[in-house]
Amino acid sequence: MSDRKSPTDAAGPNPVGAISRSRFRFHRTLLASACRAAILAGTAVASTALQAAEPPDTDITLAPEPYRYCVVCHGVELMGNHAVDAPRLAGLPAWYLSRQMTAFREGWRGTHPDDVNGMEMRPQATVLSPEQVDAAVQFAASVPEQPHQVAPGRVNGDPVRGETLYQACAACHGDAGEGNEALLSPPLAGQSDWYMVTQLRHFRSGARGAASGDTQGAIMRASALALPDDQAVVDVVAYINTLNTAQPQRGETAMKKTAAAAALAAGLTGAAASAEVTRYPLPNSDFPIAQAVEISAGTTIVYHSGMVPRPANPDATRYTREFWGDTETQAMSVFSRLEESLKAKGLSFGDVVKMQVYLVGVPELNGAMDFDGFMNAYRRYFGSDDQPNLPARSAFQVAGLAAPGMLVEVEVVLARPE
Repeated sequence: MSDRKSPTDAAGPNPVGAISRSRFRFHRTLLASACRAAILAGTAVASTALQAAEPPDTDITLAPEPYRYCVVCHGVELMGNHAVDAPRLAGLPAWYLSRQMTAFREGWRGTHPDDVNGMEMRPQATVLSPEQVDAAVQFAASVPEQPHQVAPGRVNGDPVRGETLYQACAACHGDAGEGNEALLSPPLAGQSDWYMVTQLRHFRSGARGAASGDTQGAIMRASALALPDDQAVVDVVAYINTLNTAQPQRGETAMKKTAAAAALAAGLTGAAASAEVTRYPLPNSDFPIAQAVEISAGTTIVYHSGMVPRPANPDATRYTREFWGDTETQAMSVFSRLEESLKAKGLSFGDVVKMQVYLVGVPELNGAMDFDGFMNAYRRYFGSDDQPNLPARSAFQVAGLAAPGMLVEVEVVLARPE
């Protein structure tokens, strides 16, 4: 008996029973084998294999003959099929699809005995020539996400808690789940939620991300292990569901975002009165931090997760110094990203009351952190005539951050103006 956990366990019984799922998998294996044989022989896939899958809607992307093996599992519009555990491909970028095909071909995915679905996908990738893989990737990347085909969420988690958990994910995948090619982080918004739960569980268990040579998978596995428990996996995916712009926003978190956006548009967040904040300067010093900050009762406190830099040169070799930049360059990027995030929430650096800084040591300083480089960037945002408000602050040297080569991370606490 398998103890493999269904990603929809949190929502209730799996809508497809074990016997039915086995039949689907057997049927899929036969179809996929037939399609691969047809492709390698240079013949067309029998149209009758697809007729039943084609919806009556005329707004569909029909797969050209050479790529019809993709739609056997992933659907005519590549929108995924939970019945056979095939995720959505439509709307995913070519660089990500190409990397996953490489992962299957190299054995980074689809070789662990607990990754049953990956083991089913790997033969589909390995049987093709590199040229066929490239052509299939380009086809799949050309298929847009069809809003009318987006499946309803299957995961029943807490999106409010998930929003807090997602802040760490946003460093690589983006605030809106849009993805980041420079960090090889795929878009998450709109992806099949049951698939994301399954993959997070695989990362946590080692079924994915533990293979030798899978550098990117190892980074993602470390991030998945940072989630405190399995419920956190479900909750963070429930929040990602609210980022799906192809369907109406759902849940309390989405309503809060809509209300906040309306308030910002109406200029309500810039209301006249300021929060009651008292800043105590360092005695007999002009160093630009506060010794202490006092906040009156009733003031709304905002806790902002750590922010990391964007790549300084995305075309450079990934994770090198040229890719990220030195400490000062990375700090400037962090503050720029942080400024954008605060502005979107109706806040500014003048509202920061507490800051924690994490710096990684550099070889040119014999492994010590480049504190001066960080301060060169910090002084451009704090302690100037334009922005004199200083936060209480701590700075730490750490062994490493979320991705290799990152040197700077900053998190802040703010008092919202009333």
